[in-house]
Amino acid sequence: MSDFEKLGIDEDFNSYYVEQGIKRPNEVQTKVIPKIMEEKSIICLAQTGSGKTLSYALPISEKIKLHEDENGLQEEVGRPFAVVVVPTKELANQIRGVFKGLSHHVGLRVRAMLGGTKGKSASLKDQSYEILIATPNRLAKALKNKEVTFDNLKWLVFDEADQLFDMGFKKDIEGMTRFVEYDDTTISFFSATLPVEVEEFIKGQFKKKNLELVSFKEGHKVQQKVETYNVFLSPKEKLNMLKEFLSKTAAGRGIVFANQKNQVDEIQKYVDQELPKLKYRVLHGDLTQQERAANHKAFVDGKAQVLIATDIAARGIDIKDLAWVLNFGLPKTAVYYLHRCGRVGRGGKKGVVYNFVTNFDAKLIGHINDAIKNQSQLDLEFIAKDIKSQRSKPKPKAKAKQKQKKKKITKRTKRYG
Repeated sequence: MSDFEKLGIDEDFNSYYVEQGIKRPNEVQTKVIPKIMEEKSIICLAQTGSGKTLSYALPISEKIKLHEDENGLQEEVGRPFAVVVVPTKELANQIRGVFKGLSHHVGLRVRAMLGGTKGKSASLKDQSYEILIATPNRLAKALKNKEVTFDNLKWLVFDEADQLFDMGFKKDIEGMTRFVEYDDTTISFFSATLPVEVEEFIKGQFKKKNLELVSFKEGHKVQQKVETYNVFLSPKEKLNMLKEFLSKTAAGRGIVFANQKNQVDEIQKYVDQELPKLKYRVLHGDLTQQERAANHKAFVDGKAQVLIATDIAARGIDIKDLAWVLNFGLPKTAVYYLHRCGRVGRGGKKGVVYNFVTNFDAKLIGHINDAIKNQSQLDLEFIAKDIKSQRSKPKPKAKAKQKQKKKKITKRTKRYG
């Protein structure tokens, strides 16, 4: 008997573990799978890259399979047994891939309903399926228009819960929960962070459910196998340093994070001119759905070495061979710093995070530090100390400062060259 079978998962899924190179359930899966099998509603707080998706996808698939073994195939249109709500289309496609991988072994039907899409998702009201992955706004509209009903709903999962509420989906979530029969539905939340305001909203909105907190002590921390390097420079030096980094230092595939779409455009224009042979893709919210899907798939499939993206890629990008992340601009919140870092060091593998730190970032890092300390154990003092030591150095006179700056740039180029 395998370790997964001991958790209540049938042997039908054993070939899936072989395909994925999974030898045994990890800590998160060992604790969460039995909770889902027992139909308990939970809030799971665990690190990015810790296998949260499989911890709910596997037992939900198992439970649906058992139901259909006893009652026959689900033939009612637009009435899923399980719905997973996610903040971004990229994450939705990632999770759909996990469910589809499982469904191949037990014959379940998986569909996606994403905002801004036409065609297949628009015709779901005429289809029968067991599992639906959806973004909040699209799902809320579908319920209102009766394209989908929750009549058969047994499992409702909110993945990346903190971002769902951070991105302004509260009204959509409030709208969809009006259709939920709480006595018949298991409701679960999965996230790497849980800000106080999000926790209060969840407990208020879902007070009818006895939500059990399943928290892992590493939940709010950057993965231990992630090394961090801070590159101190002026804002004007960023593009030149990016060229040095991408051409001489970056080993393997990685993501360059920018804070705004116009910064992505600026980086893209610079890279096209200075590094014309670099294979890269871009990802930001102003792209069409087709462009986003194509660029995301190209990077996942290994057709690009670098992804230049906004925080839209801070969630839902699970690349096994991703080696590094570069914060071209530091994010505005602690949560996004955590999730950017979480793109690497997944599944116990090593990863590297590089931060471009300017003199404008001292307060920002302080705010990130404070926010994280208020809600978790994530420690960014390694950055704060570096900045403190930089600022404590005596300021050189004007002429000497110019010489020192020139020397400093040469030294950095050498280090990253």
